[in-house]
Amino acid sequence: MRKKTTFATSNKNICDMKLKSLLFACTLCIGAVTMMAQEKIEWLTIEQAQEQSKKDGDNAKKYFVDCYTDWCGWCKRMDRDTFSDTLIAKILNYYYYPVKFNAEGREKVNLNGKVYENTNKTVGRGGVHSLAYYLLNNRLSYPSFSIMDKDCKVLIAFPGYHEAKEFELFLVFMGEFYDKMNFETFSKDYESKYRQDILRKINAKKK
Repeated sequence: MRKKTTFATSNKNICDMKLKSLLFACTLCIGAVTMMAQEKIEWLTIEQAQEQSKKDGDNAKKYFVDCYTDWCGWCKRMDRDTFSDTLIAKILNYYYYPVKFNAEGREKVNLNGKVYENTNKTVGRGGVHSLAYYLLNNRLSYPSFSIMDKDCKVLIAFPGYHEAKEFELFLVFMGEFYDKMNFETFSKDYESKYRQDILRKINAKKK
């Protein structure tokens, strides 16, 4: 009788231990998923990005500038669908200083020693910030995006709404392969030759 009681108690202890282990594993999984879901783009102002570039010195990155307006519906959709994507956030944070810039904003902006501003004094929608002309090569439409090198020279400006998968390809190309090959060659070989190593490198980045 005593053996039977001991065996039952032992079984109960084993079950309790397994349950605790399972709960612990689930907690770790939930925590990992939560951390991944919480990763966001580390948006900066132009001034903040320049300060960080100075601090980084020889390791300075390119600038990615999202030129938007408050009234632009497709800009809001980019925020909701594309910029909220975890992988897009990782790519932007890894390769660039991500900057949000209101192309109709009223604040003066100092870029590389030159002051830009919106000279329109009317209240409400209207007027274009002079920096938008520089960032977008005088081709204004929204959303539009500008990529500058570490010296604030515009490398490319491109317009329109882009889904995450398409945007991933372009961001990685401009971040790492821009001066190594043309986009056509890169896009053809990206999935088979480069993507796995790129994702491994980005995911291994220490915070």
